[in-house]
Amino acid sequence: MNGRYQHYLSLKATHPHKHTCELAAQMAISEAELLMCRLGQDTVQLRPDFTALLHGLSQVGEIKNITRNRYAIHKQIGCYDNLRLGQHGIVLNPRELDLRLFPAQWHCAFAVDEQTPQGLRHSIQIFDNQGDAVLSVFTTDHTNLTAWRELISQCSVRKHRELDLHTPLSLLPTNDNDINEQDLESEWRAMTDVHQFFGLLKKHGVSRQQAFRSVGTDLACQVDNDAVLHILTQAEKAQNEIMIFVASRGCVQIFTGAVDKVTAKDEWIYVESRAFSWQLHSSEIAESWVTRKPTREGFVTSLELFAADGTQIAQLYGQRTEGTPEQNTWREQIDSVMNTGVAA
Repeated sequence: MNGRYQHYLSLKATHPHKHTCELAAQMAISEAELLMCRLGQDTVQLRPDFTALLHGLSQVGEIKNITRNRYAIHKQIGCYDNLRLGQHGIVLNPRELDLRLFPAQWHCAFAVDEQTPQGLRHSIQIFDNQGDAVLSVFTTDHTNLTAWRELISQCSVRKHRELDLHTPLSLLPTNDNDINEQDLESEWRAMTDVHQFFGLLKKHGVSRQQAFRSVGTDLACQVDNDAVLHILTQAEKAQNEIMIFVASRGCVQIFTGAVDKVTAKDEWIYVESRAFSWQLHSSEIAESWVTRKPTREGFVTSLELFAADGTQIAQLYGQRTEGTPEQNTWREQIDSVMNTGVAA
C-alpha cells in the first residue's frame, strides 16, 4: 500500500463527509492524482477513448450526471440519449440530461467503486489535463449494471498509464484600456443569435467581464450578489421555467424547468427540482451581471455569476424555445433585481 494512499485513508477516516476534491486539496494534489493512488484498491483506470466511453454510457440507462466547478455543483438524473459527437459533443434532452461536451479538453478517466455510509457507490469520472473534474457519472437504482460493468471491462487499461498533467497557463487578459469599446458595443448590438457572443469575445480578445464593463448598462449591468437568491425565490413562487448552466473546462450542463425548492443555508444556496439539484457557494460570488444579447426575436436576458478568480460560476436564463421571444415572467424577475439591488 503506497504512502499517498495511506495518507488518503487517514484523511478520509478523519473527515468522512468531505468530498474527494477536498481531500485532494488537503493532500496538495489534483483529484485525478488522488484516484491514481487508489488504483488496485477501489479504482480502475480507463482508456482515454472518450468516443467509446460516451457511446457505452448511452447503453446503461439512467444515471446521475454531475458537472461542477469550484463554486457550484450541478446534478441531473437522466440518460445519455440523443448523443451526437463531432468536433464537439452534445447530449440533447431538454428538461432532462442536457450537456455540451468538449472532449478535446478531456485527458483521463477512472471507474470507482467506493464504500460510503449509504453503501457501495459506482462512478465513472473524467478529468482534464490539469487533473480537475470534467464530469462524473454515477449509477442509480435504475442503471443497467450489467451494461455498466461491461463498459468498464471494455474500456479498462491493461497497464496503468502515468498522468501527464499540466499546470494552468498564465493567461494575460487584454488591458481594459486597450479594448475598442465602440466596435465591441456596435458588434454586440448587431448580434442576431446568442451563440455569436463567444465569437465576439474571441475576436476582441476579452473576457466576459471585460466585455460587460465596456458596453452600455442596457446591455450589461452589474447587480448585487444577492440577485441570484432573489430570482430563484421568485421563480420558486411563480413556477416559471428557468435554465441554469454550470460549466467545467470540458462540459456544460444545463437544467431547464421549474424550481421546486430553494434553500439558503450558511454560505450555500440549494436548489431542487424533479431529478435535479444545484449547490451554489454563494459567499464566493464576487460579481453578478445582468446581460442582454440581441436575437432575431428580441433580447435574451441572463444573470451571470463570477468568482474572484474570474471563473464563471453559473448562468441563469428564462426558458426559451429557439425562434421564440423571451418569456415575460423572466423579464419581470430580472427587472425586479435591477430595481432593488444594483452594485456600486
